Order: sequence, then structure tokens, then C-alpha cells
Amino acid sequence: MNRRILSLFLALCAVGDPVIAQERPALVQTFSIAETGRLGQAIWRQDGAAARATDALLAQSGGQAPEGLIGWIVTPEGDAQRVRFLAGEPDAPRAFKDVLVDSQFKAGAVIDAENPELTPEELAQFAARNSAAQAIGPLRCAPRYNAVVLKDPDGEGWLVWLLASTTQANVVPMGGHYRFRVSADGKTVEKREQLSGGCLDMDRRQAQQGGQTVGLVTNIVVAPQPLEVHVFLSLLNRLPIYVMADDKLWAVEGARIRDATPPARR
Repeated sequence: MNRRILSLFLALCAVGDPVIAQERPALVQTFSIAETGRLGQAIWRQDGAAARATDALLAQSGGQAPEGLIGWIVTPEGDAQRVRFLAGEPDAPRAFKDVLVDSQFKAGAVIDAENPELTPEELAQFAARNSAAQAIGPLRCAPRYNAVVLKDPDGEGWLVWLLASTTQANVVPMGGHYRFRVSADGKTVEKREQLSGGCLDMDRRQAQQGGQTVGLVTNIVVAPQPLEVHVFLSLLNRLPIYVMADDKLWAVEGARIRDATPPARR
């Protein structure tokens, strides 16, 4: 462990929990380290595709959301992702516009959906997103939350994340994110998990030491290891995040997670 990282670790040991907005939440489900990295990367890819496609749609429509737009879903299509914008009613959505976003997050042309009728899986995916949004908990750390919906790797239903977001360039919202397990038809929230003990906005400029990017440091009280949201935030902000969980220090470097605990503490 180099001296800069060690100094971060020692500083973190002296830091308390983030500001608590309510009683300490329950421990959340964790996945294997490899699966945590995979899920975090998938969240980042879907969130990025939705952002690029939204920019393309707004550019086409003069900076205003098209009339009747009610949301979108994202589905993989080879190495690319198709962002399908929806119109109609929330309980009866129809395909409106499609944007294909490639693996480098380059958005293609905004085109009219060939068939407005959604598949059963697309209907369930959109329903899962709406079900989660209606079930968000009392901890609100941002005026706006972005939704990501993926198939549950452990079942037939869906995992939905509501991610606290910001438009401030140097703010990293480390707290306030939620994960939901939703039924296969998208209509029933089976479990809601608050992925932090409270709100915590960090300044990404704190990741610099001596003119070099070292990383941000945080701790977690709801799990014994980093979560997929830490992977997402590391990828999104292009910097390492060091996570203190119990008596261990973990390094989250994009989709790679490793034990960075100093040998004397192992």
C-alpha cells in the first residue's frame, strides 16, 4: 500500500458515519465481489446510455421533452443498448422513439419506433421502474433520482436502483441510493433496501493529493463490503473509491474491487 493510500485509510478511521437522516438502516443483501463489479458496471452502462439518448432526443426536439413522453426503458442489443422512449399512459405505455447507443456511449439517430406495441418483458420492465419509484423510502438525498432496471441475477424478477443524482460537476452523491427487488411482472415490490446510512455528498476534488488522483474515501454501515453503487460511482467519476466496511478497507477501481486493508490490520 503506498503512503498516499495509507494516509487516506488513517484519515478514514477518524471519520464518523455520514449524517444520519433516520435510525440506522438494516443490513442489505450483498453479492459476490465479482457479481458486485458486474452489476455496478451494468448500472453505469445503462445510466450512461439513457443520458446520451436523452441528450439526442432533446437536441432533436429543440431542447424540450416531446409532448406525451412518460419515460423510457433500456435493453441490451449486442454490445449496444437500445433506449426506448415511451408515450401513452403509465399503465398502458407504447413505444415512441428509439435511440441505439453503442459501447462507447455514442448515440445514434433518434428514430420513430417501428412497432408501438411493447413486448411483455418491456411492459414488465417499465412497470418495475414505476413500482420502485412509488415505493421510495423517507431518506431523500437529491431532488432528482435516476432509475436503472436490470434482470435479477438470483431470480426471475427485476432489480431496480434509484440513484441520487446531481448536476454539480464536483459533487459525488455517495449516499441516498436505493435498491428494490421487484416481481417478474413488475407490479410488486418484494424488498426495498436503503444502500447508505444517510446522505453524503463528497467533493471529487478531494480525490487529489499532491497533484495526483488518489481517490475518495468513505465508509459503509449497511454492508460488510462495497456495493454495486460504489462501482457505479467509481466508473462514473473515473476515480478510485476506498470503502471502509467493518475493519476492512476496500479499493473500488472501476469494476475491480480488491482488499486494500493494511497488513497490520488483517
